[in-house]
Amino acid sequence: MNLFLIVLDIALIGLGAYYLYWQSRIDVPGAYSTFQLVMAVLFGFWFISSGAASIYYIIFMAAFLTLTVMTGTTGLTPTRLINVGLFSRVIPYTRLIGVTLTPLQLPNGQTMVVAVFGLSARRFVRLTFRSDLQSLVTILRPRVPQNVEIRVQQLQ
Repeated sequence: MNLFLIVLDIALIGLGAYYLYWQSRIDVPGAYSTFQLVMAVLFGFWFISSGAASIYYIIFMAAFLTLTVMTGTTGLTPTRLINVGLFSRVIPYTRLIGVTLTPLQLPNGQTMVVAVFGLSARRFVRLTFRSDLQSLVTILRPRVPQNVEIRVQQLQ
């Protein structure tokens, strides 16, 4: 059992380093997913109530909780978009088949843009940006391939 936990610890720490690298490259931050923080708290209570049997289990708990909190960070890097979630969260722009941007005016006067990135006919990634539409289009156009359409959708 200890060997399994050691391998799992190394994998989670490696995954954390990989995500930390890509998060450090984010130049257009998206909205943080507070659901990930709620999940980390729930997992934390569960781990605490289960008891710690060994140092390897404690390292596993710490790495898993840290990853859960880290995976709430979203945004755009010069070459990839960073999605919410533990797996498949670093996506190169070359995998996109379309982008739909929907600008929203919030009641407090701020603007935000909901961006839906199409990966296939049935798989989408939704990110929210506290930015104006024109700035986001200006940032995205040179990053996504020329054959990927950037559509602007207005709410009625």
